[in-house]
Amino acid sequence: MATATAVTLDSKRSVLGRVLDILECFTGTTEQSISSLCDETGLPAATVHRMLANLVESGAVERAGRGRYRLGRRLWRLGKDVPSIRGLRDAARPCLVDLRDLTSEVALLASLDSQRLLVLDVLAGRSDLEAWTAPRELPITHSAPGLALLANMPYDEALSWINKPVDDFKVRQQFGEIRRNGVAVARTGAMVWVSAPVFDESGKAFAAVTSVVPADRLNLPAITRVVSGAARAISQRLRQRATVGID
Repeated sequence: MATATAVTLDSKRSVLGRVLDILECFTGTTEQSISSLCDETGLPAATVHRMLANLVESGAVERAGRGRYRLGRRLWRLGKDVPSIRGLRDAARPCLVDLRDLTSEVALLASLDSQRLLVLDVLAGRSDLEAWTAPRELPITHSAPGLALLANMPYDEALSWINKPVDDFKVRQQFGEIRRNGVAVARTGAMVWVSAPVFDESGKAFAAVTSVVPADRLNLPAITRVVSGAARAISQRLRQRATVGID
């Protein structure tokens, strides 16, 4: 009986390990196909297909299109309750509310996690933007939040995130301008993202607060002031919470 129980537990751990291997493949990328998951995990296509079906049924993974999959909302909800993430969201929420109320535009919080830049919190702006949906994950090197963070970390560390050959002079010039202005600015379609870095109690830039504004009503100097102020306020709240031992 003991032997049979051990075999059953080993089997369960093996299944769980394979599931985690599949989920880990979504780190650093938004979508995966069955073939790409097979290549990364070494699992047979039938096994990957069966496990994906179970993950989709449970809400951990969802279909993103023909033959493609992405992490599901259930995992994102669980991830937001990780203590470090919850602590950042709790500290930032009052400042995000103030930012949204001052600008009447979308206020957004993003944070680095492993090799990803995740959107942790979003507050809707004016009624004409209520239907706007924020992405769950942002490109680190091509988004305002990502650029705000890269410009405020050690240069060698920033290069490791970029992970490709760059024009050293132009990159240093771009990062210097972002630090001088206090914000990074990037346009995506008709929307302009204005982002400022948030620093933890050790002075490390690890998150960014952003105002997302339609280009036709952007007042960049005014938005820069309030976004920078919100980022400073969040950083201060994080330092205060660390001082009194609040996660």
